Amino acid sequence: MVWDMPHYPEIDATYSFLSEQLNNEGLVYVHIVDHSAMGAPGVPMEMKRLIRSTFKNTIILSGGYDLERAKADIASGPGDLVAFGRPFINNPDLVDSFKNNWPLSQDLKMDLFYAADEIGHTDYPNNS
Repeated sequence: MVWDMPHYPEIDATYSFLSEQLNNEGLVYVHIVDHSAMGAPGVPMEMKRLIRSTFKNTIILSGGYDLERAKADIASGPGDLVAFGRPFINNPDLVDSFKNNWPLSQDLKMDLFYAADEIGHTDYPNNS
C-alpha cells in the first residue's frame, strides 16, 4: 500500500486507538484536514474510513473540496460534513452559488491572507 502521509507500521492501530478513545471523552466531532490540494501529504481514504469506523460522532472533512467531491465523500461515508475555507473567501455567496450552479471565482488573493485590512478578505464580489 502506498501512503502519501509519513507511514510507520503501527499507523492504523494508532489512529484506530485514538478515535476509539475520543469516543470515551465525549468529543462531538473530529475535523480531518487534508491539505494535499496545497501540496502537503494527503490523508489516504483508507485512513478516513478507519477513523469513520471507530469514531462514532460527527466527522468533518476539509481540504480542496468542490461541490461534487463533497457530495461524493458524504455519500460514500468517510465524513458527515464538509468544511469549505478558501472557496468562501473569494465566493462570499458560496452557498447560493452551489444552489444555483453559478460559476465560482478562481481569483483568490492568497498573498493578502494576513493583511491588516479588508483587502483580499471582504472585498470579493457576490454572484447574486
